[in-house]
Amino acid sequence: MSETLSTKIEHVGTVKLSGGMLRIDVKIIQAAIARSDVSRLVHDGAKVTVWDMTPVWSGSGEPVEAGQAWISGSGRAVMYQIRGRRYISPLSHLLATVAGLRKFANISTISWEPFTQGTAAQVTHQGVPA
Repeated sequence: MSETLSTKIEHVGTVKLSGGMLRIDVKIIQAAIARSDVSRLVHDGAKVTVWDMTPVWSGSGEPVEAGQAWISGSGRAVMYQIRGRRYISPLSHLLATVAGLRKFANISTISWEPFTQGTAAQVTHQGVPA
């Protein structure tokens, strides 16, 4: 039996529009994309800075640069790198959030897990699980 990697996508937080900026809430991370960078990201496809807002919202300081956000090569997702970890949101969700059509965009992590052939349900020749 050969071992391959299967993709696991896990929902870990949300991206909301708050006062014109994009607020990123991922488990214990509270980050944001500045109001001036939102249109650069979604309309121009520019790579923008993600700021750690924890010191600001706790009342003890200024925002700290935490990473970057950009549109994926396929043009269908927004990629985030925050504190060395990568996250992803569907671009369609983010555009709808910015337009006010959605309350938030999902943000997820992607990981790859070993998948051994023969351990999954058998699939018929039409590609439907038996």
